[in-house]
Amino acid sequence: MASGTYCPCDRTSRSSCGRGHPLRRASRYALTMPLLKMKATSPTTARTNPLTGSIDTPSASVSRNPSSGTPQLGVPPYRGRVTSVLIIKNDRDSGPGRLLEWLDARSISPVVVRAWDGEPVPGSVDGHAGLILLGGGMLPDEDERSPWLPAERALLRQAHGQVPVLGICLGAQLLAHTFGGEVQGKYGQPEKGVTSLTVLPAGADDVLLAGLPSTLRAVESHQDQITRLPSDAVLLMSSERCTNQMLRLGQQSWGVQFHPEVEAERVRRWSPDRLQALGFDPDTVVADADRYAVELEKTWSTVVERFLSLVA
Repeated sequence: MASGTYCPCDRTSRSSCGRGHPLRRASRYALTMPLLKMKATSPTTARTNPLTGSIDTPSASVSRNPSSGTPQLGVPPYRGRVTSVLIIKNDRDSGPGRLLEWLDARSISPVVVRAWDGEPVPGSVDGHAGLILLGGGMLPDEDERSPWLPAERALLRQAHGQVPVLGICLGAQLLAHTFGGEVQGKYGQPEKGVTSLTVLPAGADDVLLAGLPSTLRAVESHQDQITRLPSDAVLLMSSERCTNQMLRLGQQSWGVQFHPEVEAERVRRWSPDRLQALGFDPDTVVADADRYAVELEKTWSTVVERFLSLVA
């Protein structure tokens, strides 16, 4: 796909969003790709496991540690046949952000569905190697407000256990709600901006978090939260204001309440009035985003890279 331009608030459009943001240059994979790209991979090609340093071959698969039961990095059976990830965008202002850069680094094509704008949610993930559900201001069962949500929940049920899944903010809430958990609106205290997260014992043994510090920082932007996990979910991280910050369901479905895709530039565009109304000092929120920008990039590029290693 030829290089083009994108709006920094979306990155999936060739033109401006109309809000005066300057267009940027996009790499060959940084725009939505409506057609699936096929990549031939030699059956003898080997890759280095980023956690263990061992060599994985394309005949390997995602396995479980026999002692701990946690999923281990390997190569899924569909590797080499598909190179796209399906991304569901639930809100105009909740784009994939720097996920596109990380996808680009692995030559994975993002196929973005703007569900909020009426684009139909596919009935399955067939033809894609992974699924990412982005954030939004609605609850996961507000079907009248967001009429595509039933189709998104159905897609999630179909994808779970078939391909790696990552739910972000609303996406994590959809994961919890769809499989028997509970989500409450405006529950507890809101979280906005850079927030400290505690990696729990199960998280320290998780394939995405293993070897990382026990305290991490991430950008938050939510009032709603998961109040009860599905019975078979594993809790991986918590924060002071939100117990259920990161969960794993099954071997390869993860949900995160925070926003690994959001960079400091995006935080600088948040409404100061809105931040003040929620009890946050806008200057402090922006300053923290700038102060921890390098750390945030390093942490979440590592985590997302591990997720994408299960995809391609």
